[in-house]
Amino acid sequence: MEEVKANPQGKTPARIPPMSDTKNGWLAKDGWVKRVQNINKVEIHYIENTRTGEKTDFKFKD
Repeated sequence: MEEVKANPQGKTPARIPPMSDTKNGWLAKDGWVKRVQNINKVEIHYIENTRTGEKTDFKFKD
């Protein structure tokens, strides 16, 4: 997790739908996208704003 936070290089797989999280204000129209990155066979998901570069909500995928 720390490696991904330090150097996020995740991609957005085609299987992930556009962002529509109104509760947290993470909407595709505002530049938010879901990202996935694998480190040592562990999948990490996070949210990135492509307009501002902000990255947040890092989680291990169960």
